[in-house]
Amino acid sequence: MRLYRAQVPRIAQDIIQTLRQDGDIEVEDANIQEAVKDAIAIMEEYLKKDFEILEQAKNLVDTRGLTHSDLGRIKRELYERHSHPTGEQGIRFIVGQIVESFMISRHVDEVFTDDLVLRRKLFELFKRHMVDEDQMDQEVRDRLKNLQEGTSAWQIQYQKIMREVRRKHGLL
Repeated sequence: MRLYRAQVPRIAQDIIQTLRQDGDIEVEDANIQEAVKDAIAIMEEYLKKDFEILEQAKNLVDTRGLTHSDLGRIKRELYERHSHPTGEQGIRFIVGQIVESFMISRHVDEVFTDDLVLRRKLFELFKRHMVDEDQMDQEVRDRLKNLQEGTSAWQIQYQKIMREVRRKHGLL
């Protein structure tokens, strides 16, 4: 599971709308957009940190003269060093941040539901918006059957087709 920047406004809107409709939180009509912006800010901050770590990993790969295949390992090491959760744990982290923000936000008037229930509900909302990375990867690979994996032509085509697939899923 991965959070894409293009999904953030849609997810934030869904969070506030669903929780209001279900009676989990009380947000006055005048404060809805501000509550949505608060949720967006939390997700954007997570993505900003994620991007910084990715850039740091790319720089390390370049400066150390490593291959592109080493990027994943370097990223994992940096995520661990920075205590930055990824995948499902990253989504759980964001959910926790959003629930905590409800408690201190001046845009959320009241929280009626227990934290644990809110966390479960938000996690399910996120899952509905997530795209399976492995499924997208397989879709791209299925379209690259005529090229030898690992070649520069394959890598260029892989990136091009992945952009098309992400666009198709509304992730760009």
